[in-house]
Amino acid sequence: MSKFRRLRSPWWVMSACSAAILWSLWPWIRPALFPAAGRPWLVVLDGYHRLDHALMLQGQEPFRSWPILLITCPVTGQPTALQAAQASPPLSVLLERPPLGGDTAGQAVALAKWLHQLPLQSRPGRVLLLSDQHHFPRAAWAAQLSAGGLGTVVQPWAVDAEDPRLSLDRWAWPQLGPALRDALRLQAWRISGSTLSELDSKKRQKKAQACWIPQPFPFASA
Repeated sequence: MSKFRRLRSPWWVMSACSAAILWSLWPWIRPALFPAAGRPWLVVLDGYHRLDHALMLQGQEPFRSWPILLITCPVTGQPTALQAAQASPPLSVLLERPPLGGDTAGQAVALAKWLHQLPLQSRPGRVLLLSDQHHFPRAAWAAQLSAGGLGTVVQPWAVDAEDPRLSLDRWAWPQLGPALRDALRLQAWRISGSTLSELDSKKRQKKAQACWIPQPFPFASA
């Protein structure tokens, strides 16, 4: 009997492991149990053809009149005046600024901060995340980890999914490795408020320089 007791894990170890698992999965559990009450949004990463695709969806059912949030860097020059004029309702633009740089984890954090500033009743229960195939599942996992704790479900939408030349195996290591890396970075952000980008200062500086132009941007709203 004493040997059996020694092999059993203390109750607090099992409780701690259960709590850690629950905490890790909370961004997926919270929207299922307590979804946000606001209407859905189209969220576009970087713009260009992705923003054009969102504008096309905005004129179709069931996406008609869904608001669009564009998360981009000033250097992209997005949206163009024509794109801004086509959006209905008006396009919201969230400009990334250093130290977020221009990487996927920084975009996910920018999304979370934008959601935090919305009134509770306006936080979307669902966002359609528009990017390219090569950006998934990484972008979707990062965005869900950042937004799920606020009750928002992130649904990936590959704008180039119908292009046979660009077919990818999302579970191949070249896709899965970066996805796991950014998922760990977002879990670290949930704990510490940092995506750990400071651990690679050269890459961080390069991303920030590539993203930022120190001059006014005409369509900035955040």
